[in-house]
Amino acid sequence: AGAAMASSLRPVLLLLLPFFLIALLHHLRFTLFYNSISTDVGRSRSGGLHRQMPQVRARAAAETLTEDVQDEAPRASIGDVVAHRIQAVDSAVADGDVNFSLNGEDAASDSPALRQAAIANGDTREYPKPTLSSKRLLDGSENWLPVPNAESDSPDDLAWRRRIRPNEPCPPGRRPFHVILTAQASVYQEWQTKIMYYHFKKMQKNSACTEMTGFTRLLASRGAQPDGLVDSMPTIIVEQASREATRGFQVINRPWTMSEMLKGDAWRARVVEDYVFVAETDHLILKDIPNRATPELNVAFFFPYMSPVPREQAEVVKRYFSGDHLTVQPVGPSPALMHVETLKKVTPLWLDLSVKLKADRQADAVFGWVLEMWGYSLACANLGIKHFVWQQLQIEPSATWHQNVSAEDPYIYHYTFGVEYSLDGIPVVGAVGEWSLDKRHYFGGYPPKNLEPPPECALECAFVWWRMFNEATEALGDEWNGHTLGGLTSFARAQGSGELSGPFVDAIVSSGPWVINGEHKPLLFFVRGRLHSPWGMGSWRVVGTKRVALSLCATVELEFDSESAPSKFSYTAAEGFTVRKRSGAGALDSAYVRAPVDGWDASHPAAKALIGTGPWAWAGISPMAFLANGVLVSPWGEGSYVGVAGSEDTVRVTFVGAKHTVVYEGCHKFRSVRESDGAKVDGWVQLGQSARHCQM
Repeated sequence: AGAAMASSLRPVLLLLLPFFLIALLHHLRFTLFYNSISTDVGRSRSGGLHRQMPQVRARAAAETLTEDVQDEAPRASIGDVVAHRIQAVDSAVADGDVNFSLNGEDAASDSPALRQAAIANGDTREYPKPTLSSKRLLDGSENWLPVPNAESDSPDDLAWRRRIRPNEPCPPGRRPFHVILTAQASVYQEWQTKIMYYHFKKMQKNSACTEMTGFTRLLASRGAQPDGLVDSMPTIIVEQASREATRGFQVINRPWTMSEMLKGDAWRARVVEDYVFVAETDHLILKDIPNRATPELNVAFFFPYMSPVPREQAEVVKRYFSGDHLTVQPVGPSPALMHVETLKKVTPLWLDLSVKLKADRQADAVFGWVLEMWGYSLACANLGIKHFVWQQLQIEPSATWHQNVSAEDPYIYHYTFGVEYSLDGIPVVGAVGEWSLDKRHYFGGYPPKNLEPPPECALECAFVWWRMFNEATEALGDEWNGHTLGGLTSFARAQGSGELSGPFVDAIVSSGPWVINGEHKPLLFFVRGRLHSPWGMGSWRVVGTKRVALSLCATVELEFDSESAPSKFSYTAAEGFTVRKRSGAGALDSAYVRAPVDGWDASHPAAKALIGTGPWAWAGISPMAFLANGVLVSPWGEGSYVGVAGSEDTVRVTFVGAKHTVVYEGCHKFRSVRESDGAKVDGWVQLGQSARHCQM
């Protein structure tokens, strides 16, 4: 029986023998290559480099073994791939193309050869064709997806990132990309670049499996002259665009420098990755950015102010794109991720259209400061290049938008808009705040270190930006060496006249709205000496019994009829005041009922907290005011409010026939729910532009 079994197994063993031999061969080759990484590599131009070569070669081998080698199997065995990558490292050392820091860690982002070794043989995965999303963007524009479930909580293209574990090799799936930071030679962009590069390097260091493997600053300068940062970061310098091309609009240097870079050879030596990410100097990297682009699909951010829907913008778009103008996506060239071949394809037309749009008087007037972004968007539309418009990629906060950074969880904070607040944390719209963090304050010099913190009631975005600035400038130490300008509280005059108190003040802020000369309304007085007028914001202060002075275009003095229950006033205007009448009168608006509304309780905690504060904005629309006896002033006319029994922070608000439950959250904010359908709205105190062209 045993002989019979052996006889029957012999053919099977003979069939399996080649596979055993192949496996043994691969094992031996791997062992030889792995052992070779610890051998002496001979004399090097640097003793430190010689000592560190085993670790470097081991890393190249280890990175190979942690990648998805099944994709490479048709072209080479595992041993061949390891050998190829170790050979690339050795060649880089022989050419002096590998830099090492003093602590023995390789500067991977500054070594094209080492990065090339890490991504040898490229990305061989198959990608589905871009999928048209069933969801439209906010303006109704189309969106295209890299994978069908790209908008889900667990998209397939990010599955590999969910398998990342601390202190373990990176899972297969990484697709490295090269960050290209476009910049111009100026103090303004120099300090921004330092902060951006600091946070890039920090994120790269703290993300073991990052795809942000390379970095190059693409600098436009007069005469292609180097600046003070060329020794601090990898840089390619090109001659800046001519005045004829830019017509004074320097942002055209972005497509210009990209075009000039692609004509030369320097970028080929540096950009060894298959993908590029176009960044700007005012980008703060909050999280490790994943690569969601494909060879046929770019990734970009949705800019609502670039929609092809508005009539004026549509007219220009139709002249530069013959297809359906609504298919032109509202995106710009930064932040944007794309394949290198796509960058080479789009750049010439992007530059050409940007120059033509600037020379086009109508296009220049309509597109304004985003004209070059339209050049990119229109170039992509004409070339059939589609985008995955990924809203999470970036956030562009301001004190006005009321965006929640933590809730939106973006990868980039783009500080293109200033963050403006009063010292008590009220957002300022269309004007410079008493606390003002705006990059435009620092055209001619650096922001100082240790910037003043935002007011306690400021929104989260102010604290995020402030912390990231201070962290970078502190860490940069002596590298933060430019001439510094003023701090964040040195750019604007006070919003209001400060704390006011007394029975007369209480009577003024709880009464209203007021009408001037029977036609101009509303005039509203608020706590802290803030004043809302038909012409903009002003301030007021008490200057005598029943008398107040307004700072409103110029000084105007009002005298009321009563100190405890004012109902009318007379006024005189200072010399030089541009008014039709140097004197006149005002009175309470007769359209508003003054008797207490049903259920009014002046002692209710929420009513006491709201009365006299403001001006409030309902979903950004102002003014709204909470006055005595439950009188509510709204942008849509008269309303009322009463405290909700049993609560300390809730009032029931009625206006335009609808009832709302409003919860006062403190820090000049409330949250409203409409009782009929549950619609939610946020409200906040909001200050605006100072009064201009007063026509009393």
